[in-house]
Amino acid sequence: MNTLFLNATTDEAYEFIAALGEQGHTIRIANSFQSAVHELQGVEPDVIVLDASLEFSSTDALLYLRNMYSGNIVAYGSQITVSTKNFLTHLGITHIVRSISDLSPLFHDESGLKGSEPAA
Repeated sequence: MNTLFLNATTDEAYEFIAALGEQGHTIRIANSFQSAVHELQGVEPDVIVLDASLEFSSTDALLYLRNMYSGNIVAYGSQITVSTKNFLTHLGITHIVRSISDLSPLFHDESGLKGSEPAA
């Protein structure tokens, strides 16, 4: 799976990404809005993984990214507010978890990325 990670800056994120790379996934990382736009102008990813507690949680950035990319976006973040979660859901980003490691099952079963239900 070709995955673009946005704002993957924690040790946990790097460990998760390294494990996916070892499993044969194609990984790209964009740690700024400008680099995310640049990455999306290249090869379109199968999925975008977003740390929604950082820069990309801004309304304008999320709207811009959603308009550029109509595929699956999943989000994680321990500090996601209820209003941010509601906004993400409004944008069609329905798979929202607290930790990046909680996304692991999605990468072992690609069907988990299609038609996913909102997280509790």
